[in-house]
Amino acid sequence: MSGTLASPRDLFLQLLAQMLWIERTLAFEVLPELHRQVRSESLAEAVEQHLEQTHGHVATVETAFRTLGAEPASARSAAVAGLKEEHEELAGKISDPRLADLFHAGAAIATEHAELAGYEQLLELARALGRTDLEQALEQNRADEEETLRRLQALAAALREDLGGS
Repeated sequence: MSGTLASPRDLFLQLLAQMLWIERTLAFEVLPELHRQVRSESLAEAVEQHLEQTHGHVATVETAFRTLGAEPASARSAAVAGLKEEHEELAGKISDPRLADLFHAGAAIATEHAELAGYEQLLELARALGRTDLEQALEQNRADEEETLRRLQALAAALREDLGGS
C-alpha cells in the first residue's frame, strides 16, 4: 500500500496493513523466538498463550481486509520493527537469565502498548467509517492485548521482585 491516503478508508487500510505486519511478525518470528529464550516458566506460559492468541489476531485482521473488499496486505511498522531490533541487540548481551527474563517481559510490555495504540487508531477509524462490524471484530483483539498487557505487568513485577535479592 502506498500513495496518497485521501479518505478514512484509505487510512484504515494502511493502518490495518501495519497491524497485519505486526501480528504476523509476532506470530511467526518474535513470539516463537521469545518462547525459546525465556527461562521463567510463568513467562514462557504467558508467551505461549499469547502466541496462540496472536494467530487468531492475524485471522481477524485478514478478515477485516476482506470485509472491506480488499486483499490482506501487510506494511512494515517502523515502531514495532524498532522495538524488535532493540530487543535483539540487547537480549544477547544480558548474562543473568533472571535479568534477561525481566528484560524480555519489559520488551513484551512495550510491544503490547504499541499494539494497543494501533488498535485504538483502527477502532476510531472504524467508527468514522460507520463500520460496527469491523469495530466489534477489532475490539476483541484490543481487549486481548489489554489482558495480555496486565498479565505481563504482573509477571514483570514478580520477576523484578525475584531479581531484587541479587
